[in-house]
Amino acid sequence: MRRFIAVFAVLLLPAPAAADGYETEPGYASFARTTILARYADLEPSITFWRDVMGFTYAGDPRPTTGSSSPIGWDEEAVRYFTAFSSKGGSTVALLMIEDDPDFPAVTLPESGAAIGGSVLVHTAKNLEDLYNRAVANDVTILKPYGPSVTGRSMQIYLRAPTGQLVEIYEMIPQLAED
Repeated sequence: MRRFIAVFAVLLLPAPAAADGYETEPGYASFARTTILARYADLEPSITFWRDVMGFTYAGDPRPTTGSSSPIGWDEEAVRYFTAFSSKGGSTVALLMIEDDPDFPAVTLPESGAAIGGSVLVHTAKNLEDLYNRAVANDVTILKPYGPSVTGRSMQIYLRAPTGQLVEIYEMIPQLAED
């Protein structure tokens, strides 16, 4: 079974400038992005997954930072990196990565499905079959191959992101979406 970093939960974490464009109503929160905790070793496989398979725009190689601790589990000396991938639809998946550190907690993820308390990242697609073929070509772990959803109203695939999250991608079937 694969071992991954700390928390399997998807977290919302502040980042400079990235959250500046999100307006909220007074007294309410606004969803800015999904941030995944990962090890720095997960960066290259994540670039392949989010950019080459999912078609997101890669913000670029992150620079190392140190100097602050976090309740998530690192101290002031921990080396961390932050980067993001943006979809054409406006959603953002960010990676907050820490260099491999034996003191940083790890969890074991299930080989199929999602862990209790885990999350499923849900995305829509146009021409899902092309995306599925890119996943196959890039050796992405496919948990549900291209085919109809349980409801029969969409085509659907389930993939495993290199950081362990379950990713559902679906495309509505046009004639059924209009019903």
